[in-house]
Amino acid sequence: MGYRRQLKPAATKQSLCLVSAERHRRDSYSYTEFNRIFMSYAAAHEFSVVTAEAEQFRDDPEGAQRRIEEAGVGGILTLGDIDETLFSRLRRCGLPIVSVGARYYREPVCTFTEDNEMAAHQVVHALMERGFTRIGFAGSPLFSAAFSERYFGFRQSCYRAGLAVQEGDEWLDLLPGIDSEETENSILRHLEQNKSLPEVFFCGNDLLAVTLAKVLRRAGVRVPEDISLIGVDFNQLGQLAEPRLTTVDIGCSRQVEAAVEQLASFIETGTYKPARILMPTTLRWGDSVAYKKAY
Repeated sequence: MGYRRQLKPAATKQSLCLVSAERHRRDSYSYTEFNRIFMSYAAAHEFSVVTAEAEQFRDDPEGAQRRIEEAGVGGILTLGDIDETLFSRLRRCGLPIVSVGARYYREPVCTFTEDNEMAAHQVVHALMERGFTRIGFAGSPLFSAAFSERYFGFRQSCYRAGLAVQEGDEWLDLLPGIDSEETENSILRHLEQNKSLPEVFFCGNDLLAVTLAKVLRRAGVRVPEDISLIGVDFNQLGQLAEPRLTTVDIGCSRQVEAAVEQLASFIETGTYKPARILMPTTLRWGDSVAYKKAY
């Protein structure tokens, strides 16, 4: 007859669904931290949680929709970039969606993310105050919206500060969390091709910075004595590294809490308002950046 077992009364709408793309789950450090905070915060506010892979809405859209309906999901939180076409299919569920750490151009959506351009500005000017004049960037702008914003924010900040970025100081083919062996091989190729290195690398995230430090150490390049490194995320991996990584704290907890609160409000009021909310970032000094001299 087409009847389906209702696991939770749909009228209560007290379930939230967390959706992320497979490629971001490979970057296990950032994903795990966001996931942990979301689960903890949702439980504290008496929301049950359903998790789903974004790819399910492409491979089995009817099954994904059925699972959401049976769980009594009232709203969806997406984590990280999801392909625009895939995201459009997710929107067909007709539920309010709040995204964390993403940017969409074709779909009206409410998004919370760190202010990556401000993060780049903080990094460049803090490095200048420590006496650095040759700053490089490591990470592919194509990896994610966040990497793209950090890279172009870096270039803009250097331009405004009167710093020229030298050819060979931008390693824009490095993809963190996808294939560590290939990433390490790419770093080795750069080391072979470039006769000199910048004084410091601003890396797209902490995972990439730690990987870069490992390969540099194998090649006999010391951090921070020979080259300094700075990342973005402020995750446990970078803080346990040796030397302890200098990084930009993107405020994972603040992003998740604000996103869940907004999603709960959409569910309770039955309203929805697309917006892009930028969250402030904080520079956290570690031991991976040397002090040269006052700028």
